Amino acid sequence: MVSKLFVENPLPKTKKLIINVKFYESLTSILGYGIEKFGAKVTYDFYKKVMDSINKLPTMPDIHPKSRFIESTIKKTYRNILIEKYAVLYAVTAQTIQVITIYHQFINPNKIKSYL
Repeated sequence: MVSKLFVENPLPKTKKLIINVKFYESLTSILGYGIEKFGAKVTYDFYKKVMDSINKLPTMPDIHPKSRFIESTIKKTYRNILIEKYAVLYAVTAQTIQVITIYHQFINPNKIKSYL
């Protein structure tokens, strides 16, 4: 009788990634400011960090901290990706990850709730 020496690891479960229009609008504004204030290279490096972090979400949605300003529910958990002075707000459900917006970390917490 031959025994199996290696157990195959299944691929990590992935969730569907949904990116809201509000995220793209906010990111476009931030990038415009970045180019004007810091130049194209620094702005591109920031953009790359943001998009790399978002692209990792389908396989690692719980890696970032929960939002301090938006209370999670049984079905939906709100989390933030912290990148430099900005935060990407996203929600995780059983099947999906919804990227809601990107905002400056010093924004009024009440305004963050208005993005939902």
